[in-house]
Amino acid sequence: MQLSHIINLNAVYIDSVSKSKTAVLLKISQILSQLHPGLNEQELFEAYWKRECLGSTAIGQGITIPHIRSLKLEKAQACIIRLLNPVDFGAADKQPIDLAIGLVVPQEQVNHHLEILAAIIKRCSVPSFREACRRTDNNVALYNLLITEDTHQEELA
Repeated sequence: MQLSHIINLNAVYIDSVSKSKTAVLLKISQILSQLHPGLNEQELFEAYWKRECLGSTAIGQGITIPHIRSLKLEKAQACIIRLLNPVDFGAADKQPIDLAIGLVVPQEQVNHHLEILAAIIKRCSVPSFREACRRTDNNVALYNLLITEDTHQEELA
């Protein structure tokens, strides 16, 4: 699964403002609703918040993957935010998060939803990938890293 299939340059953001879990979820909702007019920012936020109340989407190592499904979408979409100020997200390892990957998948695509989550988790489990993401200082560099990693993954396949 290539991240470039579900994310574009306009969905990559370096954030120096968000200082709470709520602010991060609001930023994810804002980014995705601006890129996809059929999605409503408030509805997205409420869905992300409801999902987060079921249990933290933080996977450890400073990463969270808030993920939901929506009836108003035909294709999976994602955004990535690198936080300049880490935020407590209730991770099991107690580390605050500084990388947030927001995911929204069409309601009926349950298996695809799980495949995307697995691919993101696999990618984020590589220490060199996490560190490279954290070293980027602008959205273009972060996006190019994602594309480069996609190309590298294709070469390994």
